[in-house]
Amino acid sequence: MVDDYIIAADIGGTTSRFGSFALLEDGELFCRDLVHLRTGESGSFTALIQKAEDAFCSACDHPPAAVVLAVPGPVRKGAPVILPNIPFTISESEQERRFLDRKIILINDFAAQGYACWRNQHLATEVIQEGYFRKEGTMAVIGAGTGLGHCAIKRCNEGLPVAIPSEAGHAAFPFSGDEEIRYLHYLLQKEGISYPNCDLVVSGRGLSHLHAWLTGDCLEPEEIVRQIGSESKTTILFSRFYARACRNYALSLLATGGIFITGGIAMNNTFLVNNTFFRDEFADAGPYTGLLQEIPVSVVTDERVGLLGAAECARIRLGNRTAPRQI
Repeated sequence: MVDDYIIAADIGGTTSRFGSFALLEDGELFCRDLVHLRTGESGSFTALIQKAEDAFCSACDHPPAAVVLAVPGPVRKGAPVILPNIPFTISESEQERRFLDRKIILINDFAAQGYACWRNQHLATEVIQEGYFRKEGTMAVIGAGTGLGHCAIKRCNEGLPVAIPSEAGHAAFPFSGDEEIRYLHYLLQKEGISYPNCDLVVSGRGLSHLHAWLTGDCLEPEEIVRQIGSESKTTILFSRFYARACRNYALSLLATGGIFITGGIAMNNTFLVNNTFFRDEFADAGPYTGLLQEIPVSVVTDERVGLLGAAECARIRLGNRTAPRQI
């Protein structure tokens, strides 16, 4: 084991997860320790990073080779990142000026998850649909939590991953049939919006809206999943909506490299996606049904996915090979 190590972070609106990863002599990563910190209590990103370093550096006499932060929202080089539900902004250049003796890397949180799924080592998953993995194909990562995140991963000529984050969760969600149109009008009236986007429909609040429309009970997602079964009307419709979002993204990317479903909704309640309602809806694409049935689909059940991916991104950037590109 070498002395170099990485601090990786998955920054959330409430809780930020940090991990200390040793860089082994063979180029692999070894997770040494994990720390969870309350994001807003630090007052600034600098203070948040310092708290994490203080927690890890007691076992080391030198700073990390890199600190990589996976953050929600678009990451653009040279521009500060304004984070939803977090009372401060962050800039890669500002952090590098503050921490002159280490490399600071900012990436989109779903780009980080994409790196983890591309690496696919030590990552717990559950198969939803068997298929044929095409090594040269584009890989899709999609996950519902507070919103609906997306990322594509493409292998470049050097064999390294190209991370392509997306804000497809803000695109309009496609409803179909009389029953769904009635639900569409319910959402328009409830939210006072011109159209419902994917974030609103396939997410925790989307599950709450759907269950309230079907039953009249206004509950938090955690309460709903404890009450509904695998054959409930809420499960059936939500599974179809989730599958439709996955199908549209798969067709947009031609995701023959596989689809990984992440996010807390499916990660903690796999019955919402691992069922025949999901599989039937996912493959319902006329002449492209056969193509979709050949795409392997898995749900990630490992909550460390963001940390593992962030560390993988840093490992590549610190190596002697071409750094991964983020578009």
